[in-house]
Amino acid sequence: MQASDIRKVAVVGAGLMGHGIALELAANGYEVHLHDLTEEVLDRAVENIHEGLDRMVEYGMLTEKDADDAPDRLWIGTDLEGMVGNVDLVIEAAVEDVDVKRKVFAELGRLAPAHAILASNTSSFKPSLYATESGRPDKVIVAHYANPAFLVPLVEIVPGPETSDETMGVTVNFMESLGKKALVAKKEVPGFILNRLQTALLREAMWLVDNDVADPEDIDTALKYGTGRRWAFAGVFEVFELAGWDVVERIFKEVGPSLAASGEVPDALKARVERGDFGAKTGRGFYESNEEWVEETRSRIAYGMAGTERLWSEWAGRERQTD
Repeated sequence: MQASDIRKVAVVGAGLMGHGIALELAANGYEVHLHDLTEEVLDRAVENIHEGLDRMVEYGMLTEKDADDAPDRLWIGTDLEGMVGNVDLVIEAAVEDVDVKRKVFAELGRLAPAHAILASNTSSFKPSLYATESGRPDKVIVAHYANPAFLVPLVEIVPGPETSDETMGVTVNFMESLGKKALVAKKEVPGFILNRLQTALLREAMWLVDNDVADPEDIDTALKYGTGRRWAFAGVFEVFELAGWDVVERIFKEVGPSLAASGEVPDALKARVERGDFGAKTGRGFYESNEEWVEETRSRIAYGMAGTERLWSEWAGRERQTD
C-alpha cells in the first residue's frame, strides 16, 4: 500500500484530540469515520469540529467553501465495526490508559481490513505495549499529534520493534501529504521525543515552584515572552549552536548540578491531584480556570499557532525565492 491508496480514515475516540484529527482529515478531503462510545460525546465532537473549522477560516487557513464542505465527509457512530470495517487507516485516540489501548487494538485487529494501518495517537505509551494484541504488529505505529491537532503542524511518528518499513513509509508520506511535519523517532522509548522534552521542562518548572523560586505565573511569563518565542523558530541545538558550545559548557557546569533530577512526582503536582484540583477540567489547578479563562487561553494558543504557521510559510517562501 502507498499513501495515495488511503481514501477512508477512522478515528477511534472523539475527545480533545480525536475531534481535531478528524477535523483536519475531513478538511483535507478524506472520508472520516469518527467513533466513540456515546452519542453525547460524538455530538459534542461535531460542535467542536464546526468551531474549529470556523477558526481555520478566521485565520486564513481554509476558505469558507472548504469549511462548509468538510462536515459532509464526516460519518459518526458508536458501532466500532461499522466505523472501521472498510477503512485504510485507523487512528486510535482513546483515553491514555494502556489497558484500554490493548483492548481497542485487539478489536481493531479483528474488525479493520487486513491492509489497514493501525496508528495510535498516544502521547507516551510505546507501541510494543499493545501492538501484539492487534494480531498485526507490523502494521501498528504511533502517530502522535500535538494539541490542537488541526493547528499544530507536527506529528510524531514512532515505530515499534515489529513495525514494517512499509507501514513507516506510508504513515510518514500520508502525514506529509496533509501538510504535516513528520518527526520520526528512530526507536520507541517512553514519552517518545516531545513528551520527554516537555516533561523535563515541567519537572524543572515544578522544582522552581516547590522551592519558592518563582510562581507559576512567573515561569509562564519566562516562556511566553522569552524562550518560547525563540524556540518557535529555532530549536535548542540551533540556538546553542549560535551561542557557542564553549559557553554552553560553562553554563552547564554551573547550573547542571542543581537541576531537578528526581523521578518522583513533584510535591506541587502531587498536592493538587490529591485535592482534586486537576486544572481546567475542575476549574482549579495552578490557576483559577473559569470558562472565561479557558476560552481566552485556548483562543490565544490557537491564534498563536496559526500565526506561527503563517510566519513559517512566509519564511519558507523567502528561502525558495532566494534559492
